[in-house]
Amino acid sequence: MTNTIHALLAIAMVLAVVSLLVPVAERFRLPHTVLLAIAGMTLGFIDTWVVAQNVGLGVLSDAFTGLDELELGTEVFLPLFLPPLLFNAALTIDVRRLLDEVHAVLLLAIVAVLVCIGCVGGVVHLATGLDLLVCLLLGAVVSTTDPAAVIGIFRDVGAPKRLSILAEGESLLNDAVAIAAFGLFMGMLIGHGAADPPAVDLGSGFVGSILVFLREFIGGLVFGTVAARLAMLLLPRLGESDAAIASVTLALAYFCFVVADHYLHVSGVVAVVIAGLTVAAYGPTSLHPKRWTALRQVWAQLEFWANCLIFVLASMVAANVLVHITWVYLWTLLAVAAGAMIARALVIFGMLPVLEKVRLVQPVNTRYKVILVWGGLRGAVTIVLAMVAAGDSRLPDTVREFVALSATLFVLLTLFLNATTLGLVIHLLRLDRLSKLELALRDRVLALSRVNVQRHLQEIIRQHNERVEGLDVDPISAGESQVEAAPPELALDLEERVKVGLITLCSREKELYLEEFEQQTLSRRMVAVLAARADRLIDAVRDRGAKGYEQWLRDVARPDVGFRVALSVHRRLGWTWLLTEQLADRFEILMVSQAILAELAAFNLSSIADLLGPDAEARLADLIKTRAGVVENALHALSLQYPGYAESIRDRQLERGAIRFEAAEYARRLQEGIISREVYEDLLHRLDARRGSIGQRPSLDLGLELATMIARVPLFEALDRDALVELSRSLRAVVALPGEAIIRKGDAADSMYFIAAGEVTVRTSFGPVVLKEGDFVGEMGLLSSQRRNADVVANGYCHLLVLSRRDFRTLLDRRPSVRTAIEAVAARRLAETESQAAS
Repeated sequence: MTNTIHALLAIAMVLAVVSLLVPVAERFRLPHTVLLAIAGMTLGFIDTWVVAQNVGLGVLSDAFTGLDELELGTEVFLPLFLPPLLFNAALTIDVRRLLDEVHAVLLLAIVAVLVCIGCVGGVVHLATGLDLLVCLLLGAVVSTTDPAAVIGIFRDVGAPKRLSILAEGESLLNDAVAIAAFGLFMGMLIGHGAADPPAVDLGSGFVGSILVFLREFIGGLVFGTVAARLAMLLLPRLGESDAAIASVTLALAYFCFVVADHYLHVSGVVAVVIAGLTVAAYGPTSLHPKRWTALRQVWAQLEFWANCLIFVLASMVAANVLVHITWVYLWTLLAVAAGAMIARALVIFGMLPVLEKVRLVQPVNTRYKVILVWGGLRGAVTIVLAMVAAGDSRLPDTVREFVALSATLFVLLTLFLNATTLGLVIHLLRLDRLSKLELALRDRVLALSRVNVQRHLQEIIRQHNERVEGLDVDPISAGESQVEAAPPELALDLEERVKVGLITLCSREKELYLEEFEQQTLSRRMVAVLAARADRLIDAVRDRGAKGYEQWLRDVARPDVGFRVALSVHRRLGWTWLLTEQLADRFEILMVSQAILAELAAFNLSSIADLLGPDAEARLADLIKTRAGVVENALHALSLQYPGYAESIRDRQLERGAIRFEAAEYARRLQEGIISREVYEDLLHRLDARRGSIGQRPSLDLGLELATMIARVPLFEALDRDALVELSRSLRAVVALPGEAIIRKGDAADSMYFIAAGEVTVRTSFGPVVLKEGDFVGEMGLLSSQRRNADVVANGYCHLLVLSRRDFRTLLDRRPSVRTAIEAVAARRLAETESQAAS
C-alpha cells in the first residue's frame, strides 16, 4: 500500500510540474517538450540526491521515493503509451487535404525513413565500427519525427496550410514505417541468438524478413480499417454521451494494437494509425459537431498526459547516466546527428524537387524547406522505441545500452539544439519579418480603423447634441480623405492588392461554410468537402495570386473524375446509385456555392473597397462574377439534364435543417424542465422517423425537358417519346472553357453537341453564328464521315451534352424502325446541303 501511495504522489507531482510548464513555454516561445526534458533531468538529479542522502522533505520525499520506484518495463511501456500517441496524431489530420499531398507525404514517410535508416546506420557503422545491423536498428529508432514545432512555425509565419499537412502526414506515416522497420531489425537481431550479432545476411533470410514485413504492414492496414468502420457504425448510436463515444475510441485504439500484434501477428502500429485516420475521415460527418469537438478534446488530454510522462521518465533515466557516458557515446551522437541531417537534406532538397518538376506536388519555398530540414525534431515515439530496446532482455546488454542511450541523447540534442535555435533560423531566413505587402496592409488597416473609430465617436456625440472641439468635418462625410497614403516604399501594385483581397475573400468563404454548418443548413459531409476546397483555394492564391485563383476555377469547372466515372457506369450499365450520390453532392456544392458567392460579392463591396482601393475591388468583383457565372451555368446544365433533382435536393436540405432545429429545441425544453424525459424520447422517435424518410436520395429521372430539347433536332423529328428518352441516356456532360475550340474545321466528325448552358460561336464561311442554350451543332457528324466544315468556339464557360456516333448507332441497331425514319430524314438533309452548296 505504501508503494502505491508513493507512486500516486509521484504521478501527481509530475502532472503538476508539466502543467505549470505550459505557460512558461508559451512565454518564451519554446516547444513544450524542451521544458519537459529539462524538468525530467532536473527531477532525476533531485531524485538521486534525495534517495541517496535520505533527505527528509516530508511529502516531497515520499513523492521522490515513488518517482524512483516508478519504472515501467518494455512489456508495459510500448502498449501503454504508443496507441494513444499514434491514434491522436491520426485523429487531428485533415484526411482530405492529406490525400491532396499524398505523393509528397509518401515520399517523406517511406523513402525518407529508409534513407534515414541507411544514412544513420552507415555513418554510425563507419564512425564506431559496430555491427551494421545494430546501427540500422539505431537508425530505425531515430527516424521518427515530431512535427509540433514545425507546424507551429508554419502557422505563425503564414505558410500555406498544405505544408502543415505535409509535416503532420509525414510524422504520422513515418512513425508507422519506422516502427515496422524497428520490429524487423529487432527480429533479425534476436533471431541470431548470439551474444555478438553476426554480419547482416542479405540473402534469403533478409528477403524472407521483407516478405514478413509486407504481410504485417498490409494485414495491419486491413484490420485497422475494418475495426474502425465497425466502430463508426456504433458511435452515432451512442446518443449524446461524450464519455461513451470517447470510451469506444479509446477501446478501438488499444483493441487494434493488442489484437493485431498479439493475436493476428500483423502490425499493431499500422492498425492503430489506419483506425485513427478512418475515424478522422468519417467522424466529422457521423457525429454531431459538439460530440466531435468533445472527442478531440479528450484525445488531446490523453496525448498530453502520455507525452509528458514519456519525456519526464526518459529524461530522468538520461540524467542518471549522463554523468557516466564515455567519449564513444559522444562520438556516436555526432555520427547519428550527421547521418540524420544528411538524410533529411537529401530527401527535402534532392527528392522533393523531382516531385515538383513532374507536378505531383506544388512547389515548396526554399526557406520552408530549410525549416523542414532543421525542424526534424525527435520526440516521444523515438523515446518509446529506445525504452523498448533497453528493456528487451533477448538483446545483448551492450546492444540494449548502446541503442537506448544513443537514441535518448539524440532526442535531447534535437530538443536543446534544433528546437531552441529554430527562432534564430527563422530570423536568418527573414521569415519573422513582415513582407512589403503585409506592412502596407497593416498600415492601411490601422489608418482605416482610426478613421472609422473617429467617425463612430462623432456620430455618438452628434446624437447627444454635443460637439468635439477642433473637429469641424462632417462626421458622415469624413473618412477616406483622412486616411494617410502609404509611403512610396510600401505602395502596392494592383496585382498585390488583388492577391490580398483574394486571400481575404477565400478565408471569409471558409468562415461562411462553417456558419452555414452551425446554422444546420449544411450537412457535415458537405462542410468537410467545402472547407477542404476553400483551403486548397487559399493555398493556390498564396502561391500564384489571381492566376492561381483562375486556374483553380478552371479545374473545378469540369466535372471531377468520380462524376465522370459514375456517369459512364450509368450510361453503359444502367446503374444509378453511384450517379445518384455524385449528383446529390454536386448539386449541393453548386447550390451552396451560389449562395456563398452572393455573400462574398456583398462583403467585397462593403469591406474590401476601403481597404484595397476601388480598382482592386472592381477586379475582385469581376473574378467573383466569373465564378458565379460558372456555378450558375453548371447548376443550370445539371438541372436541364436532371430536371426536378435540384428541387428535391434543396427540399431534403431544408427538411434536414428543420429536423436539427427541432431536436435542439426539444433538448432545450428538456433542460428547462418543461417536458419530461418520456415526452422527449417520444419526440426524438418521431424525428428519427422523419430522418428515415429523407435518408434515401431521390431517384434519377431524365424527364421531359431534355427529351424536348433533343426533339428540336430535325434529324430526330421522327423519334417517339421512348426513343427520345433512351437517346437522352446516352448523352455525356462536357465543360468547355472560354475560348476553347469545341469543333475544329477539317477534323473528323464523330459526335454532335447540345448546348445546355452558355453560348458558342460557329465560324462559317458566311460569317460567325452565335448559338445559345437549347441549340445544337454537329448533328450531321452522326451519319456522314465528312470532315467538319467550320470551327465552333466557346464564348465563355459552356456546358455541353455530347452524343457520340457510336452510341447513336447502337440505338439504331436496337430499333430498326427508328433507323429507317432517321435515314430518310438524313437523306433529305444531305440533299438540301448539297443543293445549297451548288447554288
